Amino acid sequence: MALKSNTSVLDAARAIEHNNIGAVVVQDKGNVVGIVTDRDLAIRALGRGLDPHKTTVGEVMTAGVVSLAPTDTQASAIRLMQKRNIRRIPLVEGGRFVGMVTLDDLLLDEAAPIDRLAAIVEAQIGEGGPAGTDRSPARRRSAARAEATYRRVINQLRADTDLENDVQTETALGIVLDSLVRRLIPGEAEDLIAQLPSLLQPALYALPLGPDKLITRETIEQELVQQLGVDPSRAAKLLAAAGALIAQTVSTGQMEDVRGQLPESLREVFLKAPVPAAS
Repeated sequence: MALKSNTSVLDAARAIEHNNIGAVVVQDKGNVVGIVTDRDLAIRALGRGLDPHKTTVGEVMTAGVVSLAPTDTQASAIRLMQKRNIRRIPLVEGGRFVGMVTLDDLLLDEAAPIDRLAAIVEAQIGEGGPAGTDRSPARRRSAARAEATYRRVINQLRADTDLENDVQTETALGIVLDSLVRRLIPGEAEDLIAQLPSLLQPALYALPLGPDKLITRETIEQELVQQLGVDPSRAAKLLAAAGALIAQTVSTGQMEDVRGQLPESLREVFLKAPVPAAS
């Protein structure tokens, strides 16, 4: 459900109650500009003594909302919820709001092990709501460390591949990691995921259990071509760069165990890049 930003807080509360939902998207001129939850209405409006008849949802909404396309995967939704500490993500197509994916949807669909999805709820409760709200110093430090580790990985891959932006870089890394995890037996996949940056882990834990032996070097490169719009030669270089980065991120012993389960054509992908000789 979507409301205009000049809708009163009272009308928004009534809409939430009548439709038995927890949040509404705010849009102006067909474009999503924010989201307002029942919690926002209670804390940001009533809790501050604002007049619900005169206060608009535009004054209490969360702006700068992240969104997904209807064609995005459940794994992408879980990854984004974990990263942004949120439970609802608007679905946008052609700039227009077309639906909402919620943590409840993912729970009902059994999109991931219950403990992985529960971690999203626990994080939001423990940290006081979506990213950007007040948190304890310890929580803020932990979140900052996790974000810094994630950014280092993305920045390195972007530098190694000259991709245009972070979205392309995250997509490329996601394709390679998703394929690698699904190619492994469950126990080995879980050991690998545990050594990766924490912000990458929830979406990977949500993937179907392997091993999927239909995954090959060629299928990964084909997906890179399709998702990023690059030519096959470029896709091969992206796979090589991502594979080397993954090998550098986890322990040598873990990577040896992973490579032992891969076909020969993939084993050579997941090798640490050689250290340049000193001049």
